[in-house]
Amino acid sequence: MRLTTNEKLIQRQSKIARYATFGGLAILLGSLITSFNNTFPIGIAYALLLVGFVLAYIGAVLANKYVKEPRPDHALEKALKGFDNKNHLYNLILPVNYVMLTSTGLLVFKIKTHDGPVSCSGETWRRPFQLSRLFGGMGQEGLGNPGAELRTDIAKLKEWLADKVSAAATVPIDGYVVFSDPRVQLTLDAPTVPVVRIDDLKETLRKSKHGAPLSQELYESLQKTMDEEANGKTA
Repeated sequence: MRLTTNEKLIQRQSKIARYATFGGLAILLGSLITSFNNTFPIGIAYALLLVGFVLAYIGAVLANKYVKEPRPDHALEKALKGFDNKNHLYNLILPVNYVMLTSTGLLVFKIKTHDGPVSCSGETWRRPFQLSRLFGGMGQEGLGNPGAELRTDIAKLKEWLADKVSAAATVPIDGYVVFSDPRVQLTLDAPTVPVVRIDDLKETLRKSKHGAPLSQELYESLQKTMDEEANGKTA
């Protein structure tokens, strides 16, 4: 399998995460120290507290996306290792974060990094409250509705391709909601989109039904379009 990842974006966002986290913690510490000084204006102390918290939160959000392991691109690379070079995974390159070009079309992966119990019944998703998340879950995005998010990503990719590839409307685009943390405990009841744990992704793809192969001309057109987008962002 071939792999193209926007390492420049990851490095930039990781650096911002570090600066925001350490800057936020430093400001929080400063606000704590000034709170013991009766001569220091209380309004400024509260303002420092707010700024420090916001910076620390931004740092935590970015760290969860671009630093914390298993990082989505690393998890996908490991899970899909062994596929032939007709498969090309694009990470953080296209308008949709994780897309794989295959010999029969495109696959969109909606990555969720949550651990612990997660349930889905049709269109309804739930993640029970856990006290541990109060201490270790700062900056993690909410579960939301992964099925709806996946459909939005597929629509976004179709719209982007329509302006770049003449036969884009004929390209099959499928998708999976993928949970990348091996500690997730999934309970599924007729979900409206395919849902899979990262450890089961490779086997699931191998067992799934495949349509007719793309024509060589269409495959190469898709590859050229996505490679040009990659070159513009990774050069």
